Amino acid sequence: MPDSEYTDIEYDSEYDSEYDIEYDDDESRIFYEPEEQSLTRYNISSCELYNRKLHGNADSDVLYHYLVHCRYKILDIKCINDISNNINKDYLKLDNKSHDIFRNYKHIITNKNYIKPEIIECIYLDTYHCVAILKTFWVRLIQRKWKNIIKERVNIINRRSHLKSLTYRELTGKWPNDCLIFPQLRGMLSQLKN
Repeated sequence: MPDSEYTDIEYDSEYDSEYDIEYDDDESRIFYEPEEQSLTRYNISSCELYNRKLHGNADSDVLYHYLVHCRYKILDIKCINDISNNINKDYLKLDNKSHDIFRNYKHIITNKNYIKPEIIECIYLDTYHCVAILKTFWVRLIQRKWKNIIKERVNIINRRSHLKSLTYRELTGKWPNDCLIFPQLRGMLSQLKN
């Protein structure tokens, strides 16, 4: 979180005014101010990769990070989509689509979903940059893993419903080895440790 000395910084409103969109709702209800503290550790935000050619020279601390474009207090899909679409259109119009670090930067920014709502953790650097640590990929990993667990559960239930498996259970008191283990939520991400 920014210290009290950071709150006196004047922010460049020219950059923000490029993406101003008129909304019926009060903007302070939708967006966090740059120096405003959020109520939670994680926020929904729009972010973009730092590029020296677009954002100017900065310390090496910023080079590999996502810069926070704006943070949202509430999930207003219309507002988020409007801002994301406008920024994505601007990236498509860029002449110089190269990056010092990422070789596939042109492919990254020409993706129509480059700027999209992300779950992030905001970090304020000593250089007054607000950078993002993306957390959305964890949600995708859990969704993918849970989908595989559901599929495996359906297979095991089908195997357990065979007459051969039911007879085996009646005689021994346990299921056959091919349908003995029923996948659970506990430990579903344990394979990611390696």
